[in-house]
This record gives sequence, C-alpha cells and structure tokens, in this order.
Amino acid sequence: MTATSNTEIQELKDFIKDGFNQLDRKIDDKFNELDRKIDNVKFELKQEITEVRGDIKALKGEINTVEARVKNVETAVQTIPEITEKFGELKNWLQIAFLILVVVVGWFARSSGI
Repeated sequence: MTATSNTEIQELKDFIKDGFNQLDRKIDDKFNELDRKIDNVKFELKQEITEVRGDIKALKGEINTVEARVKNVETAVQTIPEITEKFGELKNWLQIAFLILVVVVGWFARSSGI
C-alpha cells in the first residue's frame, strides 16, 4: 500500500468516525429532548393530580353537608306522625272546649231567660 492510499484510508476512517460522532450527538440530543418532555409531562400530571385531589376534598365536604341536611330532613319527617297525633289531640280538646263553651252559654241563656 502506498502512502496515498494509507492517507485516504485514514481520511475515510476519520470521516466514518465523525459521522458516528454526529449520529451519537443527535441521538443524545433526542434523548435529552425526550427526557425534558417526559419531565414536563410528569410535572403537569402532578399538578393535575393535585387539582383533582383538591376537587375530591371539596366534593367530600359538600357530600358531608348534603348528608347533614338529609339527616335533618329525616329527623323532621320522623316527627310528622307525632305532630299529627298532637294536632289530633289538640283538635279534640278544641272540640271539647267549644262544646263546654256552648253548654255554659246555653246554661246562662236558660237561667237568664233569654
């Protein structure tokens, strides 16, 4: 082999080596870019998860409020039979009081000669 062919072979080796180095840099750049994108997506997901957790806590609070209101309504509904019974008793007492008042007025009317 001649010196010229050795230099040409060396230049070809250097050219191939430079090509692989450029390819390695491009691959490294793409990996770094992908890593940055993955990190951004992770950050966004963490933010979304935090927001969802906050929303869940708020919903739990609202559910607790609604449950308390439902318990109040249940308690009120359970007292309806008692109230109607007392109203019935009151109605009977009013009828009895009215009857007594009519008898007393009638008795006064008879005794006074009206």
